[in-house]
Amino acid sequence: MAKALLGHERTMISDVFGAGDRDRPATTGNPLVELARDYLGEREPGGQIADPVLRDRVTQFTMEERCFALTMQRSADAARAGHKPGPESSIFKIYGTELNQRRHELMLSLRGPACLGWEGPGFDERELVQTRDWLRSRGNSIEGGTSEVQLNIIAKHVLGLPD
Repeated sequence: MAKALLGHERTMISDVFGAGDRDRPATTGNPLVELARDYLGEREPGGQIADPVLRDRVTQFTMEERCFALTMQRSADAARAGHKPGPESSIFKIYGTELNQRRHELMLSLRGPACLGWEGPGFDERELVQTRDWLRSRGNSIEGGTSEVQLNIIAKHVLGLPD
């Protein structure tokens, strides 16, 4: 019973981490690209982010986030069909944690010095919230079981490695 509850908890946690773009209509823009345009201001003639490294990071992250959302959707469909979460929920939890942390780190990179505020003038509310959200994301690796425990579960129950 406890294993099933932990599996549900890990799946729910990872689902929250991967929820970024799943509910956004396909016609709206990428929030990371919009953030880059707001803070970097530089654009290529076609509207692309001018900095090729940041442009690649945004593209890579967007693809990873979409893949994770689709994988979580398959897991949700299996749950609706009556399948209980298994050790794969540990994989979801670890990947969701890492994805969430990378999202916040990328957003900090896009905001530049505007992400350094904690309080006071010179920072708007979104920037202050972003700083706190980034710091909070570091705690994701211990929620629902530490990442080390999750890796142990994956090694033993998914990969079948010996103790």
